[in-house]
Amino acid sequence: MKIIAVVSQKGGVGKSTLTLNLALYLGTQGADVAVCDADAQGSLTAAADLLTGLTFLKPADVWESRVGDADVVIVDTSPRNDADLAKLLAVADYVLIPVRPGFFDVLAVKDTVALLTAAQVQRPTLKAGIVLTMVQHRTAITREVRTMLETFPVETLPVLIHHRVAYARSAMTNGILGSNDPKAYEEITDLATAIIDRL
Repeated sequence: MKIIAVVSQKGGVGKSTLTLNLALYLGTQGADVAVCDADAQGSLTAAADLLTGLTFLKPADVWESRVGDADVVIVDTSPRNDADLAKLLAVADYVLIPVRPGFFDVLAVKDTVALLTAAQVQRPTLKAGIVLTMVQHRTAITREVRTMLETFPVETLPVLIHHRVAYARSAMTNGILGSNDPKAYEEITDLATAIIDRL
């Protein structure tokens, strides 16, 4: 069983959307996937009635290993550095750090990387990657931000999650699987593959 934590100390970077779509995609690949909504905002929990094929866990279920038959647990975390986040990082196998292509967003990555580094002291096998989200097509800022991210001791994954309506609507369409956007599906496929390859 593997635990993937989606972590950022900045809100509005797409943590819930990535958690939802990664979970639904991996479910189509034969994995038994559970989702943990550890974000105080509770976006995924609020949308649970609209979603099918997902098992929901509480944060304590994850750090106390009460995950049933799940092969993969994906955790949507709070942007606050709280006790729950520390406990979840202590059991995670992979940390996915979403970041929008903007200067202030990159600054916020510093705080997230600091949390990750502290967790890796206790759990040296903990792996991580940064993914750019809400990317606009053909903008120089994306290249500039990627260059800035290369200064961090965390791999920037070779995947871009673009700004697409399919992501904004994903809670209403049971993820990008229910949309008619093959590009969004390809991006989530590539992101899931990159993470699984690194686990």
